[in-house]
Amino acid sequence: MSTRWVFTVSEMISFAAETRAQAKSLALVPTMGALHEGHLSLVRQAKMQCDVVVVSIFVNPMQFGPTEDLARYPRNPEKDFELLQSLKVHAVFAPSVAEVFPAGFSTFVDPGPIATVLEGAQRPGHFRGVATVLLRLFNVVRPDVAFFGQKDFQQVVIIRRLVEDLNLPVRIAVCPIVREADGLAMSSRNAYLKALDRRAAALLSRGLKRAEEMTQAGETDTQKLLGEMHRVFDAEPSLQLDYAAIVDPAKLEPVAEAVPGSVALVAAHVGNVRLIDNLIFGPLGSTPDMKLQLALTIRAADKERRADARPEIERLRIKIENCRDCAAVSSISLPAREFLVKYLQRDYPDLGSTHVLVIGGCAPLHSAASPYSHPETSNLFVTRLYDLLGVRDFTDFKARCALTDATRCHATGNCVDERALEYCAKHLREELKLFPNLQSIVVLGEYAYLQFQRHILGRQRANIIHFGELLKSKGWAQETVRLPWQGERDVRIFYCYHPTFESRKSPSLAAFLGLKP
Repeated sequence: MSTRWVFTVSEMISFAAETRAQAKSLALVPTMGALHEGHLSLVRQAKMQCDVVVVSIFVNPMQFGPTEDLARYPRNPEKDFELLQSLKVHAVFAPSVAEVFPAGFSTFVDPGPIATVLEGAQRPGHFRGVATVLLRLFNVVRPDVAFFGQKDFQQVVIIRRLVEDLNLPVRIAVCPIVREADGLAMSSRNAYLKALDRRAAALLSRGLKRAEEMTQAGETDTQKLLGEMHRVFDAEPSLQLDYAAIVDPAKLEPVAEAVPGSVALVAAHVGNVRLIDNLIFGPLGSTPDMKLQLALTIRAADKERRADARPEIERLRIKIENCRDCAAVSSISLPAREFLVKYLQRDYPDLGSTHVLVIGGCAPLHSAASPYSHPETSNLFVTRLYDLLGVRDFTDFKARCALTDATRCHATGNCVDERALEYCAKHLREELKLFPNLQSIVVLGEYAYLQFQRHILGRQRANIIHFGELLKSKGWAQETVRLPWQGERDVRIFYCYHPTFESRKSPSLAAFLGLKP
C-alpha cells in the first residue's frame, strides 16, 4: 500500500467521502510535523482501531504568539512522509496556510475560561488558534476518531469540551506520554536543546516523579508536593519555571489535596527552548494507561464515594468506563453506562459466594432495564432470566449469581459487530478473575456464545458448532472446561437462548445449577 499525499481541502474532502462510501472507519492524527515516537505511537493506536488513517501535518500560525517560534519551528516533511509511509498510513494531509485559512477567513472558536489558565495565561490566544484549526480539520476530514497525546493535557481537556459542547460527531482518543530513556517527554522542540540543556530538561520529569513518589508514600498536601518539585527544579539555574501546578483534571483548577487522577503540570524554559510536561497521580503500580483513565473519568463526587473501593474492582471499573476500543465501531454507543463492575462494591461484599456468572448480550441502553440499577422493577428479560436460573427475585439472584454482558456498551443495531465482541472479551476475562469460586457460567444467545467460544476458549471459527444446531435437541447445551484463571479446575458452561433476543426459549436450568431455595 502506498501512502497518499493530500494537499488541498477539496481533495481531502473527496478522500474522506470515498472512505465513508466504502463503509470504512476513519482516524485522524493531527500533528504539526517534525514527527517523533510520540506521534508514531498515536498512529499505531489509530491503525489498531480504524480501517483508514489520515495524519495531518500543518504548522498552525494561529496558535503561535507574535514573539514565539513559528518561523523556526522544526519542519522536515520528507522525513515525516517516510516515517508515515513505513507505518502504511493511508493519507498525509499537508495543506498550506492558504488552504486552511483562505483570504477572508474570519471565524474563530473561543474555548472559554478553561483556555485562559496555565498555558492559556502564558500564551494568550494559543487555544483559540488550536480550537479553530481543529474544528476546521474535523469538518474537512470528518473522522470517526481523532487521536491526541497526554503531553498536551490542557489541550486534551479543551478538545474534549469542544467536541461535547458543539456535539461534534468525532470520538476523542487520548494516549499516554512517550518518554526518552532519561524521562524527558518527547517533543518536536527537543531538537532545539543543546547538550547541557538536554540534561537540565530531564529535571522536569524528575520533579514530577518525585511528587508522585511522595503521594504513593501517603503525602497528599499539594503545597508540600509543589515545594518538593520546586526544590528539584531550582537545582538547575538554566531551568526557568513558568508554572508548576496540581489541578483537578476536569476543571484545571488547583486542588489542596492530591488524589488518584489529579494532574501535576509544569512548563519551563530551558535555555531558549520552552517545554511542557505533566504527570497523573495514581496508586502504586498503576500503568500510564490506568492513570490516564483515572484523570479522564474521575468526577469530584467519586473521590469520597470510592475512597474505600476494593482496588481490583476500582481498576476494572475505570478501565471499562474509559475504554474506547470500539470508537470506530459506529453501531456501539460509547461510553459504557450499565455494567456489572459498577455494582460489585455495593451488591457483592463477598465475591467468593458467587457460584454462577450469567453472560447476556449487550448492555442495556437505559439503566431502567438493568436489574442492578432498578432491582425492584420487573421486565421481560429479568422475569425470564429468573425462571431460567430458578431464583425468585433479585435478592435471591445476587446471593449466588452475577450478570454481565458480552459487550459492556450498548449495540444500537440488530447485529453486534464482531470487533466489539473481540475487544470486550478482555473485560470479560478480567471479570471472570474476580470470582474465585465460580462453578457455572450461563451464556445467553448467539453473540455471547460466539464471543465465549472464540475469545475466551480460543477456538477457531471452523471448529465452532452453529448455535442453532448446538441447541436444537434440548434447547440448551452444556460442556465442562478448565479456565486458567479459575485454578485449572472444572467449570460448567451452559449455552441457552437469550431470554428476549431469540424466538425460542430454553427450559429451566434450576435442577442443574442447584439454586432452588
